[in-house]
Amino acid sequence: MDIDVKQSLAKLLLACSKEQELIDKDGGHLNVKQVILNNIAGFIEIISLDHADLRMGYFNKVFLGSKEKLNDSVSVHSWFSDFETLNLMPIVKVLYAQFVYELGRYYLFNRNDKKDIIKDHFIQYIKLLDIKQEDKVKEEVVQDEIEVESEESLEDLQKQLDSMIGLDGVKQQVHSIINELKIDALRKSKGLKVTNTSKHLVFKGNPGTGKTTIARLLSKIYKELGILEKGQLVEVDRSEIVAGYVGQTALKTKEKIDEAMGGILFIDEAYTLAKGENDFGQEAIDTLLKAMEDHRDEFIVIVAGYDGPMESFLQSNPGLKSRFNEYIHFDDYSEEELFLIFGLLCEQNDFRMDLEAQDTLKSYLNELCNHKPDNFANGREMRNLFDKSKKAHSNRLASLNEISDKDLITFKKDDVLNAIEEMKLV
Repeated sequence: MDIDVKQSLAKLLLACSKEQELIDKDGGHLNVKQVILNNIAGFIEIISLDHADLRMGYFNKVFLGSKEKLNDSVSVHSWFSDFETLNLMPIVKVLYAQFVYELGRYYLFNRNDKKDIIKDHFIQYIKLLDIKQEDKVKEEVVQDEIEVESEESLEDLQKQLDSMIGLDGVKQQVHSIINELKIDALRKSKGLKVTNTSKHLVFKGNPGTGKTTIARLLSKIYKELGILEKGQLVEVDRSEIVAGYVGQTALKTKEKIDEAMGGILFIDEAYTLAKGENDFGQEAIDTLLKAMEDHRDEFIVIVAGYDGPMESFLQSNPGLKSRFNEYIHFDDYSEEELFLIFGLLCEQNDFRMDLEAQDTLKSYLNELCNHKPDNFANGREMRNLFDKSKKAHSNRLASLNEISDKDLITFKKDDVLNAIEEMKLV
């Protein structure tokens, strides 16, 4: 969300500069930017229950940099009336209103600020500006409270991780990452030094081994730990960030990076970006590396793909190799784990297998795991097999004169056999 604040502030300050040019040209002496900054300081003061000075200090550091500073000694009683009486261009007032709306949302929905923000003051302030955001603010405040109440705790997320079938090595590494982040946070709270290590990750392994599921869980875990602001997962592959014309790839890549700010950008089959010097994929890599440097703590990148190609991909660019220092390998599922995955799909969709169907599935999985085809897709293989078993089950039942409740939920041997035969034809 801080990217929204930065973009909104940039538009506002640009409009101030244009307004200042007109004032200077007419021989005026008003400092438009200072008036705006004074109003921002007053806004922060009036919506803060406490620690307004710390909030302004953070604003100066993160949003303004070293060029301008908020003045925390501005009179809270005079700032708004001064702003209203000035004959500023309508666009400046509109952009100011949009900016404080974004800034207020940032504070109100930020884990570290929201308990210290007076919601009613925020809504009243927006109302004073006479813009059509008041109802939207109220709606978002209520919606945010509902979402916060329903947010999964770190303990819930770890239970989800542990309940996943297989992936023992992956689970161990993820728990290790969580432990390090928790201890770092504790050390930081005690004033101790914390090493700012890269949080970008490499997922290596075959398709269907749970890489996207783990990435989605990690995005929520990082948000719960305060590492990420929003915790969303943005999934892309080459087709979504690489274009066929010079300059277009950088724009497409930047759009996805902006979408992932505050969360995780998950690039599947990332090795397809490195096809050679004359390929537009290199432009995507260069854009990505720059964003990883410029927005180091604002989003996380996970690149994923097959073992060999991923290693070649990382070796193809020194900048890539240096930014990823955590590798997580996803092993293929065993035949026992694949059987459990199929059983879980049955359970989730109100189906069961009779004993003959179970034996048929076990025999097929034994053969499959001992002679894996090149396009073996692990968990996805079980999803496809389940869908085809369901189709065979429906075709079988359609020919019956009477269908019992038991028939409706039971896969039989022929259902699984027909599904296996159809899988072999694909």
